[in-house]
Amino acid sequence: MLNTPDRAPQFGQPLRRESLQQQVYERLRHNLTTGVFKPGEILSSRSLAQELGVSAMPVREALTRLTAEGALELTSSRTLRVRLMTADAFDEVTAIRLDLEGMAAERAAGLATPDALATITRLHHALAEAAERGGIDDYLHRNAQFHDAIYAASGWPLLTEMIRRLWMIVGPSIRACVPDRAHMAVSMAHHDAVLAALNRGDGPGLRAAILADIGEAATDIRKTLTERKGETG
Repeated sequence: MLNTPDRAPQFGQPLRRESLQQQVYERLRHNLTTGVFKPGEILSSRSLAQELGVSAMPVREALTRLTAEGALELTSSRTLRVRLMTADAFDEVTAIRLDLEGMAAERAAGLATPDALATITRLHHALAEAAERGGIDDYLHRNAQFHDAIYAASGWPLLTEMIRRLWMIVGPSIRACVPDRAHMAVSMAHHDAVLAALNRGDGPGLRAAILADIGEAATDIRKTLTERKGETG
C-alpha cells in the first residue's frame, strides 16, 4: 500500500466557502482523472482535509461519493484506496468509453459553437506545448480538458457526465502506465486529427480519431496491467 505523498502545490487555489462539499468532490475527482492520485494509494480524510484547508466532514462525504462511483475501494483493513484496476475491469471501462466518447464526439462535430471551437483549439495548443516540453502532469491536465471540452460540445450533459465518471475511474491507471515523450507524441498525432475533423464538421472522422486515440493508449495500458499482475501474482 502507498502512503499519501506531499501534493499541496497540485491542489490549486484555496477553496471558496460556498458549496464546499461539491468543490471538495470536484477537486478530488479532478485529481483522480489526471492521475495525481496513484492506483492503490491510501486516501486519508484527515490528510486530505489538511491539504485542502477544510474540515474533515466535506472530505469524508466526497470520499464516500467517490467510492460509490467506483473510483475508490474499501480495503480489508477498512481504509480507502484508489481503485486497483484489473485488466478485465479496464477492458470493460474501455469498451464503454469507446461507445460513449465516440457518440459524444460525432455529435460535437455538428453542434460545436464558434466559442466552443475556440476553446478546444486553445486547449489543443496548450496540450501540444506540454507534449513538446515533456511535462507529463501538465499534459494529462490539458488532455482531460481537451477531451472534456469536445464532449461538452455535444450538448448532452448526461452523456458528458457519464464520460467524466469513466475518466475518473481510469485516470490513475493512465498516469501510472502510459505517459512519456513517445506516448505523448503518438497521442498528439491523434489530437491533431481530432481538431482537424472538428473544424471540418466531420462527425464520422471525429469519432474515428477519438477512437484511435483511446484504442492506442488502451493497448499500452492493458499490457502494463497484465505485466504487473504477472509480477505480483
